[in-house]
Amino acid sequence: MRAQPSPHRERLTYIIVAELSLIVTALLVFQDIPMVTFQAQTTVSSIIYAAICILGIIAGISPKSCSIGASSERRYGDDVAGHHPDCGHFQGHTVSLGGRVYCAGCSGLVLGAFVALLGLVSKWYPFDLSLGFWLGVLLVGFGLAQHLIDLGSAWVHLGLNILFVVGTWFMFQAIQLMNLSFLTSAYYLIVSIFWIFTRIRASQWTHVAVCDNCEVVCSNRF
Repeated sequence: MRAQPSPHRERLTYIIVAELSLIVTALLVFQDIPMVTFQAQTTVSSIIYAAICILGIIAGISPKSCSIGASSERRYGDDVAGHHPDCGHFQGHTVSLGGRVYCAGCSGLVLGAFVALLGLVSKWYPFDLSLGFWLGVLLVGFGLAQHLIDLGSAWVHLGLNILFVVGTWFMFQAIQLMNLSFLTSAYYLIVSIFWIFTRIRASQWTHVAVCDNCEVVCSNRF
């Protein structure tokens, strides 16, 4: 029987592909491509980006409703905190606020999406377009790579997930203000969905790896 790929290998593969697609996106934005434009392209692109943010909020609040495999299902019970097993091995994945425990990753995605939507609606953009775009590239890149690094702090994990989504907005808004071809906007919207998918899957594989390294039999394991 063929051996199943390890969670670490799957996680690494997805992240490398996502990081490479981030580089391709940057190259595409600053290259001349055929101009395909129409009058409402900014509005259409903004609506699609807003829909992506809203779906991200739904996925962050209710992972089971947008599950990607069984490991994404939210867990409940006395031995669960922030939908992670409350066993001490997931302290870097949860934050406590107001006496309640929340998943740092999900909370970061939700907060980041709200900030992105606020920026989208207000049209406030304080950066030079090139600077804002490259800042977004860095934030998205760090957000994707975080699952290959032991951050040591759930609050850092939370912050990187907020900045990950905000970074997608920095890039999107710069692309819109540069008045590029709709082909560029369409490619960006598609690849941004892949980045979000990769971040969620990488998080799930990280959870699986933690449980795989634990010898305790647990009904809440990922």
